[in-house]
Amino acid sequence: MKTQHARWLVVLAILTLCGFTQCHSDESTPTPAIEPEHINLGWRFIRGDNPDYKQTDFNDGTWRTVSLPHDWSIEDIPGTQSPFSAEASDAYNTGYAVGGIGWYRKSLPHTDPAKQYLLEFDGVYMNATVYVNGQEAAQHYYGYTGFQVDLTPFLQAGEGNVVAVRVHNNEKNSRWYSGSGIYREVTLHELPATHIVRWGTSVVTSSGNGGDSATLSISTKLNLAGGDIPTGLELEQTIAVDGEKPVVWRTLVSGNSVQRVTPVANPHWWQPSSPVLYTLTQRLLKGDQVIDTLVTQFGIRTVELSSTQGFLLNGTPLLLKGMNIHHDNYLLGAAAHPKAERRKVRLILEAGYNAVRSAHNPPSSAFLQAADELGLLVISEAFDAWNTRKWDNRNDYSSVFKRDWQRDLTDFVARDINHPSIIMWSLGNEIPEQGEKLGADTAKQLADYLRTLDSSRPLTVGANMSGEHARAYLSAFDVSGYNYEPDNYVHDFEAGISAVMYGSETYSKDAFDYWELVEAHPFVIGDFVWTGWDYLGEASIGWTGYAPEWAGLAPFPWTLAYTGEIDVLGQWRPAAYYRQVLWNTGNQGISAFVQSPSPSLSPTPDPTWYDYWTYPDIHPSWSWPGQEGQSLAVTVYSVYPIVELWLNGTRINTAATGKANQFTAEFSVTYAPGTLVAKGLDMEGNVQEEWQLTTAGTAQSVDIVREDTELMADGSDINYLAMQLLDEAGNPVYRWEQDKTVTVTVEGAAKLIALGNANPQSAESFQQSSRHTFRGKLMAVVQSTGDAGEVKITVTGQGLKPAHLVFTAK
Repeated sequence: MKTQHARWLVVLAILTLCGFTQCHSDESTPTPAIEPEHINLGWRFIRGDNPDYKQTDFNDGTWRTVSLPHDWSIEDIPGTQSPFSAEASDAYNTGYAVGGIGWYRKSLPHTDPAKQYLLEFDGVYMNATVYVNGQEAAQHYYGYTGFQVDLTPFLQAGEGNVVAVRVHNNEKNSRWYSGSGIYREVTLHELPATHIVRWGTSVVTSSGNGGDSATLSISTKLNLAGGDIPTGLELEQTIAVDGEKPVVWRTLVSGNSVQRVTPVANPHWWQPSSPVLYTLTQRLLKGDQVIDTLVTQFGIRTVELSSTQGFLLNGTPLLLKGMNIHHDNYLLGAAAHPKAERRKVRLILEAGYNAVRSAHNPPSSAFLQAADELGLLVISEAFDAWNTRKWDNRNDYSSVFKRDWQRDLTDFVARDINHPSIIMWSLGNEIPEQGEKLGADTAKQLADYLRTLDSSRPLTVGANMSGEHARAYLSAFDVSGYNYEPDNYVHDFEAGISAVMYGSETYSKDAFDYWELVEAHPFVIGDFVWTGWDYLGEASIGWTGYAPEWAGLAPFPWTLAYTGEIDVLGQWRPAAYYRQVLWNTGNQGISAFVQSPSPSLSPTPDPTWYDYWTYPDIHPSWSWPGQEGQSLAVTVYSVYPIVELWLNGTRINTAATGKANQFTAEFSVTYAPGTLVAKGLDMEGNVQEEWQLTTAGTAQSVDIVREDTELMADGSDINYLAMQLLDEAGNPVYRWEQDKTVTVTVEGAAKLIALGNANPQSAESFQQSSRHTFRGKLMAVVQSTGDAGEVKITVTGQGLKPAHLVFTAK
């Protein structure tokens, strides 16, 4: 690192002495950027296929009007009131959801023949063909990488230009719920013939490591009309951060790229506790004329790996408290609404995790933007397969890998290189050929290529093998990600197979043991549990596990994996409460759960099969009718060394917790309705914190909590509304026999777009206005209609007092 720092200082000195750059402070406000236009509203959509759909003059008046992001797989199958089917070809892999073919059409706004037009898709699942005025403009198979389409050669000046997108989610292409359609945002760029290339600017912190200065390497690609450089063309670059004077440089353009190395004094280092973002504003100038403007956000931060110090962010060691996540948003399907993505990031951080691995595909731009702003670390993963398919998924990425990998990796890095939240690039997960020469050769090929795109981040992979036979494969990567291979951590380090490693997938039930390895060995830099957030697809893996010969997943109507430490609604499950204690996050120092006396879901798991994705059938409830006088097992997690358990004012027992007991105490309690209290005590017997469970009566009302503080009247913004059944005394109702069918009515300046309850074996509709609660809970999502005004929510149900919520869309 010292050598690299010195090299950059020499380069900077040469550039300055040669007069290639100018540096000055500028208190003036730069010309506002030419904002790209999100064209998410007013798309026409139909399920089905017809080659005439691409034609400009096709009459799509009978098609549905949808807004983006849009996922048709989460919508009711035509003629039914469910998005799920027992006949779905991908069965439990995709949670019994269906794909197929769909078409989207949109008329573009007025076009100027002097301009160039670029359409940017953040993600289309999958096998997309883009037509402009009936002509094929682009094809893009992979459903998770963003891509750009140059519309210019196909446009007519003025009005009447039509973009049509055919999307084919063919069967046997995914091991989890993928969703279908244009499920991420779409942006239209109107550009001059000479312009700054979109996805062509990178800002890399090349030195600094948390000190009082940093060095930035800024690379900018330009598109020069006809290849000619206009006389006097300059690139002005302004770096700014809130509350400080911006610094401005101008560089005379001498080619189709501009490189700049610049020091930054007293930088604000981006880190989870202080995720400060800088803004780079670039303007192409010819004299006083502004030709093009591009604004890029970035963070100043460095990433290093050390076998003796571990993972270092800005020169400071940091343990990665991680989780794996799939990309779906449950009741919204795969639709990556920015507020849904931001909500997920916020809730992950609030639960004490500081890092995620995007398993097993690149996340949305909206997710990464939220991670940048809120301070979540991300391992961004490219692929789930290379040369060889997974299982019988004949249409997974292996079907196009040889043709598309280079283009997709280029887009993968180009779109996201400036996100400070991304700390590593992962090139794959449990690649079938990882133990063969083909796998080792391919790993080196991919890693070598990616390093030409970005050498500032470590490269990694999720490998479900270790030991000597993994040496050739893992040698391609800077850090080894091990899926369920803790027994070889120390061996592989001592054998020189892996100098630095982390648990890229780990079992939730073994959280204590995995974290012990992280704390004991600096070369083990973190732990990423499978999985942090529950998801659609791989249905029932967290309940039944995989039975012998991989044939035991539960049948329809199971739709959820049911293996997340956080459930699909964003609520903590018992394992997430254990993380609070294991990591001592300060959020919840003690919690108690009760073992269900009989399986709470069906079918009953096979007792002869033990699987670590499953978690004990324990619940935050002291409502167990019919169990009076029977013994119930109570589990208490506590950061405090002593736990007391009390029932209805009587002390039941005392137990030691602490590290020697894995911060856990077990009790046997004779059930009687009332209040169960777990008390955390210090060594002197002083109560530090309590956890209380109270027997609930019959559900009488519904509590509605609006999670969001505003609803923008833009036709796209969404709000989450959490609902909870309450008894007459206001206690939450948890028992499943108390669940109710609840109807949600939305009036005014919003509409209901989804209802979900986190029931892992429910095939109910997400689009209808009525749905059962699950363990007393239900979640609604409403969306702005585009009009400002009052929104009135009414919730009704048999035997329930009507509940109301009123707010304003602005």
